[in-house]
Amino acid sequence: MCEVLQQKVVPGAVISHTTAAALLGIALPWWVDRGIGVLAGVSYEEGGRRTVPSTLPTRSEDSSEVLDAEDLPPAWHRRAESGLPVLRSGPRFGRPPTERHLVTPPLLHCRVDPGNQRAAGPNVVVHRTSPRTRFRVGDIELSHPYIALLEIATLLEHDEIVIAIDSLVSRDPPLRDASLEKIRETAEIFGAVWGARALRDALGDARANTDSPGETRTRLLLQRAGFPEPVLNHPVRDPDTNRLRYLDLAYPELGIALEYDGDYHRLTTEQKRKDQGRLDSLHSVGWNIRMLNAEDIKQPERVLDALHRTFVSVGAPTPPTSNWSGSAGKRLGRSLRPPKSA
Repeated sequence: MCEVLQQKVVPGAVISHTTAAALLGIALPWWVDRGIGVLAGVSYEEGGRRTVPSTLPTRSEDSSEVLDAEDLPPAWHRRAESGLPVLRSGPRFGRPPTERHLVTPPLLHCRVDPGNQRAAGPNVVVHRTSPRTRFRVGDIELSHPYIALLEIATLLEHDEIVIAIDSLVSRDPPLRDASLEKIRETAEIFGAVWGARALRDALGDARANTDSPGETRTRLLLQRAGFPEPVLNHPVRDPDTNRLRYLDLAYPELGIALEYDGDYHRLTTEQKRKDQGRLDSLHSVGWNIRMLNAEDIKQPERVLDALHRTFVSVGAPTPPTSNWSGSAGKRLGRSLRPPKSA
């Protein structure tokens, strides 16, 4: 669709905004632009080119076989941990797969120089902007990843912009040399452009080395509740398998960690058994691990109370429970539903 748009419908246009972000592997909320966030979450890279599918795999009606979670592509894991409705019961992924088509095509964005063509039909938004840095993926010209962040900052709320930034500088980034410093330089260069201020604000909360939107949401929750900033993806050695494990958010000096439990962890009984075994092994060498999921992000009092007690048990300073009790807890909570303005 992007190739047709760029080569035939609006010749010379540059694919931009959420469309460029999806093609670049930047995390987007599931609801944005008629579902392109869902498709972006199951994108994959092959032969140096990122492909965003037009359909989603789903379980066959006559097949009860489900893939083991460890066999699923990493993108499924990341999307499951963001709480997408399509993955609410785990990726509905079986053999043989049937295709689940989007009823409405996603909204595509492109940009042109001022004075050029403005309209391209009901499924395309054409933006007239000053010239900006381009980036080529295969045969498609699109906004540079840092420019794409600037563009989607005009469309998304603060936390979603932070998640997008984190995904670009993640532990397994889609752009290998991306950095918060380079993104910040772009925000400063385009300081007067709409979206630059929101991007700069989000950069203050963004961190490198994350693995999923769920980890970012958890970190922001801890920050707002007054807990110290945790170490992201802290490596530890599993005493039973000798494998190197990574704790989502950890306080190594206290032996305390939080793990965001995405839906794929509950995909099969075998996966649940593996997860429980891993936790037991880490508990046996002194790690005190608290678990949370998307519902805890929405209603955080339970997990924050548990973390507070854990801090107290090891004699560590902890913020007061009044930071998240009652109406304070409601203000901290974040729903994964789209905002009313979407």
